[in-house]
Amino acid sequence: MSKPLAILENVTTGYFSDIVLKNVDLEIFPNDFIGVIGPNGGGKTTMIKVLLGILPLFKGKVTFPQGKPNMGYLPQISQIDKSFPITVRDLVGSGLKTERSWFPHLSAKQKKQVNQMLDEAGLMSLASKPIGELSGGQTQKAFLCRALINHPQLLILDEPNTFVDKGFEQELYRWLKELNKEMAILLVSHDIGTISPMVKTIACVNGTLHYHPSNQLTEDLLKVYNCPVDIIAHGPVPHRVLKDH
Repeated sequence: MSKPLAILENVTTGYFSDIVLKNVDLEIFPNDFIGVIGPNGGGKTTMIKVLLGILPLFKGKVTFPQGKPNMGYLPQISQIDKSFPITVRDLVGSGLKTERSWFPHLSAKQKKQVNQMLDEAGLMSLASKPIGELSGGQTQKAFLCRALINHPQLLILDEPNTFVDKGFEQELYRWLKELNKEMAILLVSHDIGTISPMVKTIACVNGTLHYHPSNQLTEDLLKVYNCPVDIIAHGPVPHRVLKDH
């Protein structure tokens, strides 16, 4: 068995003196596809910040047994400033950033790499458009290209299906299934029913972390998620309960 890409051990963190995550343990292996679920305010995005190294820990540690992996990050669309004056091409190219600059001067080879990524994503016709003129799905696709341009070993996506149409959502999930052959994926979502058939394992984050080494939605898991089981099982919400624990 290969070594993990990342290990969170007894991680406790938060903001100022407020604890958001407590005693979190998680291992992420190459080609994992982990669905991260949990209620709003439960700490899902906070855990992402820990992995990205942008939030200090109160206690615990994060280690990278294979050396720090190259990570690609797709933020929530609500966190994206669409008024920022940048074109789609420049946005994707900024994923090739160096230590010295967020917007490096790209070599001819790198420009070709950006164009190839735009072409594969069907965004070439929008390459010169400001990101503020894109639809929700187009914006997510452009930022996903930015996350992928540097060939990450770990792709982290925070609510990628928010504010996008169903057509793009299905395209995104087909894309992620192919990408998972090459990289580990950590997918944060509030939509349990949609992601459960696609991910391999589920981590429920609600102040702490409960890891389930399968993608099956169980009664215990839904209780942790704070989602009423009777609504899930019998109501109009398109979620599925599979086996008992």
